[in-house]
Amino acid sequence: MELFKGIDSKEEIYNQIRKYFDIQNIIIGNLIFGDNIPVFFIQFKNLNDLEKFWREFNSFITAEYLIKLKNDFSKWNSYIFYITDSSVQRPLKYEIENNKFSTRKIVIESISQDIDEILLKSILSEHIINDNIDFNVKNQDIESFTKNVIINEALRATSFNKSNADKEENLLKVLNHLEKTLNDEN
Repeated sequence: MELFKGIDSKEEIYNQIRKYFDIQNIIIGNLIFGDNIPVFFIQFKNLNDLEKFWREFNSFITAEYLIKLKNDFSKWNSYIFYITDSSVQRPLKYEIENNKFSTRKIVIESISQDIDEILLKSILSEHIINDNIDFNVKNQDIESFTKNVIINEALRATSFNKSNADKEENLLKVLNHLEKTLNDEN
């Protein structure tokens, strides 16, 4: 069963996007994962265009596509993957990915190849489906925990275990006690 079904590139939404945005490539489809999850993969022609137009593109998709969906799940669980062949500076990537308006946005950087089926599956696997996570955890023997005598004494001497409304004051008392004890040892 194919999880991602692209919509036909002859659909009107493709024409509208190409009319308003100067893009290198776009693929639109639905991930069938519990329900339909609209997914958009877009490559602007350069990093400067991504920086200038990502907000407009997000607003456009919301107004021209997502608003017309009848299913609330699909409206609130939609993704835009901004794919670029260069690396994106951290502030811009943070701004895009943490923007709360309408869709979940993810920047996929340093991809020089065209968007193909293998890349689509890899991105969906890593960012939505998470079927690439390895759950084979090995149990490691850990040395037994022993109390540190100095820290234990500092906690006991400052009555840290008693309820005191000012926890910060307690921590400062413990820290001061530790500093004094360690200085006395030197």
